[in-house]
Amino acid sequence: MENFLDKKLILNPYYSLRNDRKRILLCKSPSFKVPLDIAEDDIFVFIHPAFAIVFSFFDGVHTLRDCLNKISAIFNSSPEESFEFVKPFIENFSRVGIEYDGVFFEFPKNILLDNGDGKFQVREEMDYHELLIDEELDFFTNRLYEGPSTIRLLVNTVCATDCVYCYVDRRIKDNCKIPVERLIEIIHEAKKMKVVDFDIAGTEIFMYKHWDILIAELVKNGYYPYLSTKLPISEEAVIKLKTIGIHDLQLSIDTVDEGESLIINKIKKEGYIDQIFQTLSNLEKHGLNVAINVVLTKYNSTKEGISSLLNKINRYKNIERVTFNPAERSLGCSGNEFDIFKNQAFELDELRTFVYHLEAKMDFEIAFADYLDKSEFVADFDEKLKKHNSRAMCSANVSQLCILNDGQVTICEELYWNKQFLIGNVIGNTIEEVWKSDKALALANLSRNVFSDQSNCKTCRNFEDCRLTKGVCWSNVLMAYGEENWDYPSPNCPYSPTLIHSIHHD
Repeated sequence: MENFLDKKLILNPYYSLRNDRKRILLCKSPSFKVPLDIAEDDIFVFIHPAFAIVFSFFDGVHTLRDCLNKISAIFNSSPEESFEFVKPFIENFSRVGIEYDGVFFEFPKNILLDNGDGKFQVREEMDYHELLIDEELDFFTNRLYEGPSTIRLLVNTVCATDCVYCYVDRRIKDNCKIPVERLIEIIHEAKKMKVVDFDIAGTEIFMYKHWDILIAELVKNGYYPYLSTKLPISEEAVIKLKTIGIHDLQLSIDTVDEGESLIINKIKKEGYIDQIFQTLSNLEKHGLNVAINVVLTKYNSTKEGISSLLNKINRYKNIERVTFNPAERSLGCSGNEFDIFKNQAFELDELRTFVYHLEAKMDFEIAFADYLDKSEFVADFDEKLKKHNSRAMCSANVSQLCILNDGQVTICEELYWNKQFLIGNVIGNTIEEVWKSDKALALANLSRNVFSDQSNCKTCRNFEDCRLTKGVCWSNVLMAYGEENWDYPSPNCPYSPTLIHSIHHD
């Protein structure tokens, strides 16, 4: 036991603590890749401040004995009692559930890790005073009080391609109108607020003239944006990315057939595919890891074409994963457009089996994304209710917001400039001011009184449980029923009307 007390434990570096006024948020630390043998990804749980205060002392330098003495002094407990409190979290290889102060809390695996060998960079000892809470505790309100945990920046709406399946609202094709100086300020605001993820969305990051300044500032402040491009980029740009500290990039490659690319990506300039693969060669040369994203439409889904694509990709040694994403309906294209390019559900099922069969011959992982099919919307009442009740919580205006390229802020990147969901503007306001704006709070606390008589939600007895807990996917509602019917039920809800617009694969 005596030797055990000399252990130097550290709060898992992939987990962070954040005071959210009425509770503490335990969430993942800013990081692109979370090693799943060490930590769980996308952790987002509310915990009692007592746990957070205890965890704050484990910086990887002080011994367990030192930490227990500090904990005992604060909680007026003996070191033995403090140890019993801490013990469940020491290298816990699975999740831990603990009841405390009348509330049950669930913790991810590996809260406190041994850092005796200096494997992890020492954490600055957190000031436990920052984790003290004076207000009445609240572990049940989903929306974060103090600010978002995720920010996405729609840097522009211009692109190198004009893909038939593009999800971006292409009615406004423009570059970033937010001064780069203000973007840097916003990143600093986010860091101060302990925003977990600050990512870049939109169309083509490398068509933004200050892309290197923006990415460098994000990395400098502990963020690692997930960069994706369809644009052939120069070797000079690849070197600049590596110098900044970027080691991973996603390339979107839908086909190796120029004819198919002309239809799907609408590239009229010859040599586009060769240029993309030259980019891949440059990335391999300079040691950047690559994920490939393939969007499937009826124009590029032959087994021969997919085999050719995978075999060509397999020549490169820096490919980690190839993901096949069936093209989905979005607000960027109409239901009629979607019906023209979409695959049938049975075709996608066959392709999934086919590509997984090919995986054994490849040097990279293959993934095939899920897609919406008709069964999601035509099941009987009980089946739809079961699925609807088990849906994931919508994070829009709960833990995330999206900054549009003109400075306006929406609750979800897929909603774009829909006035119903704009909650502020960061050119003249801080992130915190936007998050706490009257419009944001009104959307977070919707009353059935603002719903139209045509919406079944207005008279639904489950309104509060549904709308104010998990919420609905707003973009799905708008895609299924049109922007004028924003207040309709989710198309997955058993009380929803028949779809007006096509959004699924048949």
